[in-house]
Amino acid sequence: MNPQDALCTTKLSDVRIDHSSARITLLGVPDVPGVAAKIFTALAGRGVGVEMIVQNNMRGGITDVGFLVAKECLNNAIEACRQVVKAIDAQGVSFNTEIARVSLLGENLSRAIDIPAKMFSALAEAQVNIEMIVSNSYDITCVVAANSAETAAAVLREKFL
Repeated sequence: MNPQDALCTTKLSDVRIDHSSARITLLGVPDVPGVAAKIFTALAGRGVGVEMIVQNNMRGGITDVGFLVAKECLNNAIEACRQVVKAIDAQGVSFNTEIARVSLLGENLSRAIDIPAKMFSALAEAQVNIEMIVSNSYDITCVVAANSAETAAAVLREKFL
């Protein structure tokens, strides 16, 4: 398929902001098999669902694992994570409730070769720092500071809609 054909089939439809999540990061997690299972089993055991799981590759056999939880589940999530951190000998847990998800919605976004670059460039020009990114065929979502969310959404609406 010609890359220009993919651009023609992409239809952007909306920009949305969601302030309902908190970000949790487990720091200095041993990079060994089974650790992710322990983390997310503990969270599931407390009835905490997660989204946007990100594991960073780091040196020295350790990594960081970050994810989003609903703000109303934050206390349960932190308790579960603190227990897991002790059990797996990780370095600690951090969390941030002052975040928002800003999403660009559309069709066939995974085929739109220029949309991510344009989106991230527009946010950078507006001095909006991206903390996490997830994408699929229907949306590209960035986690940003809560006080940057309206700016991010306005910039994306102006650029794409």
